[in-house]
Amino acid sequence: MNNCGRTVYVLMFSVVVCAFALGGCATFAEVTPTKAISDLSATGASAVTKEHFVTKWLLLGPFAFKADDFGGDQQQAAADKAFVPDEAGLNGLQIPPKPAVWTEKQFDDENANGRVNLDGAFKRIDHAAAYAVSWVYCSEEIAGASLLVGSDDYITVWINGKAVHTYKAERRAGEADQDKIDNIRLRKGYNRIVVKCVDVVLGWDFFLRFTDKDGNSIAVKTRVP
Repeated sequence: MNNCGRTVYVLMFSVVVCAFALGGCATFAEVTPTKAISDLSATGASAVTKEHFVTKWLLLGPFAFKADDFGGDQQQAAADKAFVPDEAGLNGLQIPPKPAVWTEKQFDDENANGRVNLDGAFKRIDHAAAYAVSWVYCSEEIAGASLLVGSDDYITVWINGKAVHTYKAERRAGEADQDKIDNIRLRKGYNRIVVKCVDVVLGWDFFLRFTDKDGNSIAVKTRVP
């Protein structure tokens, strides 16, 4: 083995050792998804319909906590809690801690376009958190997009492993477009979205969609297996 080969080998070995030292083998490449996939396409339309929301998700949860955890009352600190290792890297392949399970679900709420109803999915429990993972496919890169979300109560969103938004100011009833995050880049191909949504009491849901740089709604077409 020449000196160049030895250098590469040492670097690769160091990366593996570092990954295990951090608590497990890190994920260096995105997996090709087989579930919870939607295709995005520009519409040029400003109107918002249910076809503009991401509504097919892989759910992981619930992760229950006590009414007096995280300081009680509003419990905003629950939004900062990592209920699983490597939240940003969730992709449906991780073995969940019991009693949490992975479940694929298509949401279609007749009363609120785009509502991801976690209350219904997890049997209306209070004081709990859950994760939702979905992939959106873009035929071309979409630069300068905006992410619009709403939540009951708190929410964190990661796109392709990067945290792009957290809301934890105070409890609220979930509605579409409560928060707007600009300068979102959606790359050509698959983009993995991870959401953590925390419920204190009563309702539990979130909404998520995108607009282009001109503010036009981006259409979301759920893939059927």
